[in-house]
Amino acid sequence: MTKLTAVATLLLSLPVVAVSACNSPQHASTQPGTTPPVNSGAPGSSTTASPSPGGAPLSAQLNAPDGRPVATATFDFTGSYVTVTVKTVAAGILAPGFHGLHVHEIGKCEPNSVAPTGGPPGDFLSAGDHYQAPGHTGNPESGDLTSLEVRQDGSAYLVTTTDAFTRDELLAGNKTSLMLHGTDGSDMAMERVACGVIGPAS
Repeated sequence: MTKLTAVATLLLSLPVVAVSACNSPQHASTQPGTTPPVNSGAPGSSTTASPSPGGAPLSAQLNAPDGRPVATATFDFTGSYVTVTVKTVAAGILAPGFHGLHVHEIGKCEPNSVAPTGGPPGDFLSAGDHYQAPGHTGNPESGDLTSLEVRQDGSAYLVTTTDAFTRDELLAGNKTSLMLHGTDGSDMAMERVACGVIGPAS
């Protein structure tokens, strides 16, 4: 019994030794480290917020010829490119499918207006043609953006990027506008169904 008791005592003491070996105290390092950043601002506030390197955001409210709001657009400038976000504000106004989306050369969105070059009136013709940045004459044109795909319920949401123009270029001269055309492949494809003047975000 004495031998068995001694063996049992030895076996029971082994796990304690293994556990205590894993929990050995840590020693201070002699290597220099970095001090973690401390946020001294009020809870929920940001102390690192700064304007975008490409400039303050721009926006446009796209309306139908009858004045109904169709979509909102924002232009966020980061370095050498811009992120364009377009979101419908009411379902059922736009037909399902792909709709051409372009920046136009003049910041005027007048229904039943005449184009700067003359001719018969039409919706939003006052916005002129597709925008071309200074010194650019090729295709795709500077104002050509990704088409907006409208779902079956008439809603749409698009985020796209381009480096074809800058904030200052959009606001120069006659300013610019954002145009939404009819459904691709339909009789309405060339129609201007919604337009918004591009300007500083409010």
